[in-house]
Amino acid sequence: MNTAEPRPVAVVTGSAVGIGRELCRAFGARGMIVLGIDLDGAGNSETAELVGPSMATVTSDVGDATAVKAAIDELVARTGRIDVLVNNAAVFGDTRLLSGDYDRQVAAWHRAMDACSNGAFHCTAAAAPVMAARGGGTVVNMITDHIRPAHALASGYATGYDATKFALWRLTEGWAAELAPVGIRVNGLAFGATDTPMLRGVSPRLADSAMRASDMADAACAIVDQGPDGPTGQVWDVGFTGTPREEYLAQIAAIRSHRRDG
Repeated sequence: MNTAEPRPVAVVTGSAVGIGRELCRAFGARGMIVLGIDLDGAGNSETAELVGPSMATVTSDVGDATAVKAAIDELVARTGRIDVLVNNAAVFGDTRLLSGDYDRQVAAWHRAMDACSNGAFHCTAAAAPVMAARGGGTVVNMITDHIRPAHALASGYATGYDATKFALWRLTEGWAAELAPVGIRVNGLAFGATDTPMLRGVSPRLADSAMRASDMADAACAIVDQGPDGPTGQVWDVGFTGTPREEYLAQIAAIRSHRRDG
């Protein structure tokens, strides 16, 4: 008789590159089954090759509620569980009111909202009942240091990105209160510039001095490592832009060691 404990399952959005790819690699290295959801099918396949056979991929926009629900349902039919969800997907684009015609700027706004806050709602709405039925789970929302005073973008270039991250901040707090009675912890990370393809597309010079994507994946794992008795409703500040690496690594270590009574 096989009495081995079933492997835990993690769902990661925005899994094709950057932080999402490193999250998948970190969870895979922990022996978890991983589902990566991303619109970039080629990049997602490359991530899966790095992780190995424990990772499955879905090529989908998380803003597509029907596709997200189908992907989560298929995963649950195969594994019977979801233990961790990381809402990581986001797009950084020009949503200024006067920089393009109406249709283009409206489309850019909706892309930003769908990739982050709308997508996070779809994924969490699909995953939370599964977690609740098993007695709990962990949701990690990847936010930004832009939500903190003096760190918002002054140019107004990516108002859609900032707005959707502010929404994700509020969702973190609201979901934590709603889901605590069923054992689901919901926390977030407010973090600074990280060397990802998204940042390199905007500012290669800033990317050269930014945090490593693998360190941000470790920060998300630190929240998971707090365990079922860890805090909920927290948005942890990690590595705001310009923070030395030794300092933000210490911030990550502090997250991992924190408990409700910490």
